[in-house]
Amino acid sequence: MKAADHVVQTYRRQLEERRQEIAGLERLAQALRQQQTKIDREQKAAEAAGSSSRHIAAMAERRARIEQSLAEVDVQIRQARDGLSEAYYGVRRYEIAASARAEQQRRRHAG
Repeated sequence: MKAADHVVQTYRRQLEERRQEIAGLERLAQALRQQQTKIDREQKAAEAAGSSSRHIAAMAERRARIEQSLAEVDVQIRQARDGLSEAYYGVRRYEIAASARAEQQRRRHAG
């Protein structure tokens, strides 16, 4: 029984870690989107003002790096969510098994 309790604690700890990881990654994605929006505005203003093509190209390059970072963060979020699901179902499996054992013990003692 102690081993099962330890496994459940491990899964619960993983749940919390995954939740925190996802929250952090989502904050990062939001910050990157804000940077992307800012660069879009700056690039449009630079184009309208007739800025040098080198300056505009540098902004486009920066935007491309942000897009790449966003794609990588999205992959990390999906992986963290998969880990979250795995931990959640691990906890549920052990909780259901523990509930079934408790019910069996209750029936043995009642009958």
